[in-house]
Formats: sequence, C-alpha cells, structure tokens
Amino acid sequence: MSSVTTPFHSTLHRRSGETGPGHGLWPYLGAFIHRAKLGRMLADGADPAASPALAVRARQITRISHRRALAEGFEKALAVAEGPRPRLSSAVTPAKYEVRAARAALLALCHELRERASVEPAGVALAEQLLTDGASPLYIECRNDALWHALRRATAALDRPS
Repeated sequence: MSSVTTPFHSTLHRRSGETGPGHGLWPYLGAFIHRAKLGRMLADGADPAASPALAVRARQITRISHRRALAEGFEKALAVAEGPRPRLSSAVTPAKYEVRAARAALLALCHELRERASVEPAGVALAEQLLTDGASPLYIECRNDALWHALRRATAALDRPS
C-alpha cells in the first residue's frame, strides 16, 4: 500500500490555493521566529506593508491587549522604582532615578497606549523595546534624561504616519 504525502506548506494554504512564504501561516511563523528583529525594524520606521511578516507583527503589537500589557509593564516598573529597595534578585530592576524623573512622561505613554483607538506600529515597537531591553534607559542609570527622551519619542511615534 503506497501512501501519498502532501508537502506541509501546501496543507497550510488550501483555502487560497496559494503557497509559499508570503501566504497562509508562513507570515505568522516568520513573525514569531523573527519578532525581535521585526520589532526593531518597525521601531526604526519600516513600512509594515514591506513584507507579510512585518504586517503580521505590526498587527500583533498594535492590538489593544498588547498595548495594555505594555502599559501595565511600565506601571510595574514605576512601582518598583518608587517603592522600597528590592531584595536580592536576579531580575533586572528599573533605573530608580531615571524612572522617577521621567514619571510624567511614563504615565503619559501608558495613557496613550491604553486610550488611543489606533496607533502607529513604530510607537508601540519603541515602547516595547524600552520595556523588554535590559540595556534600555528604563534599566540603565545615566541621569541625562535619556529615559524621558525615549518615552517622549515613543509617545510621539504613536501617531506619526509610518
């Protein structure tokens, strides 16, 4: 008895009849595998229409659920910076003085992430980088207003056409 095998990629595209990297589940897989690189590209102002994977990643990060999660992350960082000194931990802690100095800009970004009906992917990607990169001004004490400038840049980029 012989068995007929169907290539995996062709089973992903039965509805549209199209196969290949730009169709079906491939852009989602690419967006998952390369999410950090795609996030950096979006933060740098890349056009989401430039590739299917960029378009998928842009849709993912501009969802209200993702934006709310980012806002909550920033608020937790603020709470840690304003609270008592944390106990010994392997977790990266926010730059206490930088976060306190940039409190108003941080809260403004949180508000914009939650309240805007639509946002530009570049602004959300910039915010995500600040929160997830341990070498960002959110975590590095430098006292030159780097965090304030980065927060203002992300907030401004939320409504700037990409």
